[in-house]
Amino acid sequence: MQEEMKNYLSLWISAVDQMLNLGTMIVFLYAACLMTFSDASNIVESNYGFSVVDANSLEFVFNNAPEAAKWLKDNSELSLKEKYRSDRSTWVALYPVPFLFSGSLKFPAQTEEIRKHHQHFPQLVVQKTSSNNWNRRVHLQLSLGSLSEVWTTSLNITGPLSNWSFADNTLPAPQTVSGGPPSYICRLTGQSNENWSFWLEANSSEPLRIDVAVLDQFLVDSTKELKSLFPSWADMTVFTTFFSTYYL
Repeated sequence: MQEEMKNYLSLWISAVDQMLNLGTMIVFLYAACLMTFSDASNIVESNYGFSVVDANSLEFVFNNAPEAAKWLKDNSELSLKEKYRSDRSTWVALYPVPFLFSGSLKFPAQTEEIRKHHQHFPQLVVQKTSSNNWNRRVHLQLSLGSLSEVWTTSLNITGPLSNWSFADNTLPAPQTVSGGPPSYICRLTGQSNENWSFWLEANSSEPLRIDVAVLDQFLVDSTKELKSLFPSWADMTVFTTFFSTYYL
């Protein structure tokens, strides 16, 4: 799994180098939906996130995209204050690509349009739990809901994880994201109508935390409109992320 991640990141670095040599500035834009774990139909927060793979900053991008800046702030002046800054943990759906990013911002977005286009959102459900001394094994099923253009799904697991059913029951070296606790990150790929069944094992009663981030390539109209407001020399990579957290 570690070798796969290295190869995946190497491909991205190669593609980025080629585009930068052509004078293209690469800007990532996502429309994110944060959902409650108890109700997969409930969106508690949504926002637009931005990041760049370039020597130029996001401030440079928005200085050259005044219409996009006005659109984000409803025709008022855009201020790149500290409260709009985000860290790599918000980009876990793209792991390990965010290690290439140089700064990230996020701004509030509306949720109604997302609800209109998706009847069911991704959800993680406990199938059963078994215990043996201090070891707990939790059997889970991940449904991707009614999303139609899923590219990838990432699981970010922290806590007393001692084993899992992925990668021939072999845990990789833990990762640290944005100064957080050591975590194990797994990427899943497949058709959006598939359910993923797997188990996680913990060696203490301390809960496992599982962040689920599903990257969907379907864009609602407002996101398409925002994308169109950036200059042609900015290569926009745009997607929608559905993010939820579970404690087991």
